[in-house]
Amino acid sequence: MGTYISKADTSVALLYLSVTAFFGGTVFYKARKKKMEKANTFVCGLLLLSLEILCFAMLRSYAGLLLFSGACLISYICLPVRSMLPVDNKAVLITGSDSGIGHALAKHLDNLGFVVFAGVLNKEGPGAEALKRSCSQRLSVLQLDITNPTQIREAYLAVSEKVQNAGLWGIVNNAGVLGFLADGELLPMSIYRQCMDVNFFGAVEVSKTFLPLLRKSQGRLVNMSSMTVPLK
Repeated sequence: MGTYISKADTSVALLYLSVTAFFGGTVFYKARKKKMEKANTFVCGLLLLSLEILCFAMLRSYAGLLLFSGACLISYICLPVRSMLPVDNKAVLITGSDSGIGHALAKHLDNLGFVVFAGVLNKEGPGAEALKRSCSQRLSVLQLDITNPTQIREAYLAVSEKVQNAGLWGIVNNAGVLGFLADGELLPMSIYRQCMDVNFFGAVEVSKTFLPLLRKSQGRLVNMSSMTVPLK
């Protein structure tokens, strides 16, 4: 009898391991595809591990295995995921799209199906030409020097004419300058003024000008900070 019970326990234990491995694999797949919250996944996994130990210790039978399997199934169905909002031709304005993050973001949002307004410092430059070649007709390249109030106003008129009552779903104030990494005492005041004109006043003026379009869709305003600012 003792040998029979030992074999039965071994069989049930192997089935427990199989269910755990299968459930863990499906959760991992769901986490990769649907961007599950890591904290929720960890807590759920910890609770199910505790339930597995409890079921095996208290109910060394197929009834405990059935209970554990049911708990895994319910947990998998109910695990919260971060759902992405539908694109639905939402419009986004990005400044500083000539190169770097702004350039890459313009391409990425265009691939996702957004209507992208890519503001560039030089509409005939290589960055602007690359966007025109590689992106869809949804992307519009705008001449937008954010230190030039006339260009900001012209960009606003062009965007508002296209989006009309739909408004802008997002504004990304990405344009910025780094200047020179040197001792502050050595830098001329012209560098400080240029930095403030582009990184601060330019972003403020773009935001103020385009806020009426942003308000129409209750959109988002995203400001990119300087890499020289310490994060605390």
